[in-house]
Amino acid sequence: MQKQLFVLTALFMSSALCAQQDTSFLQEVVVTANKYEKKQSQTAKVVSVINREQLRQSGGRSIGELLNQIAGVTVPGANNNLGSNQTISIRGASAGNVLILLDGVPVNDPSVISNYFDINLLSIDQIERIEILKGGQSTLYGSDAVAGVVNIISRKTTSQSTKPTINASVA
Repeated sequence: MQKQLFVLTALFMSSALCAQQDTSFLQEVVVTANKYEKKQSQTAKVVSVINREQLRQSGGRSIGELLNQIAGVTVPGANNNLGSNQTISIRGASAGNVLILLDGVPVNDPSVISNYFDINLLSIDQIERIEILKGGQSTLYGSDAVAGVVNIISRKTTSQSTKPTINASVA
């Protein structure tokens, strides 16, 4: 009796062990939500990151179209109105309340009162990753970051990897 119980237990345990899925490990994501690099799991901020792989797989879409796919982020005119200025709105706030940084440096025009920036001026090929911080960030970034911050990290290239590229789009 004990032998049969042992055989049945071993049979059921072996099928359960074979049914387990393999564990997959994700790459560690480092964000700069606190003005210095920190693991995304250790920051208390609401951060969305578009990494280089997602940018590469975008299939020629514009930055505005990619940002429109992030929850809470709106780029008016990204899917139509080609040639118009595309600004970023976070959580329904006006684009003037969103701070846009390029490698941590504000990119708004200091000669005007508003802090609008046309994201059409940047190409996807020039970007390493995009970090979107949602919610009030004015304690770290100043009064322009009432709705949030979009930090665009540019690609660092060497002279050996510089290649000419041509981009074209048809409406």
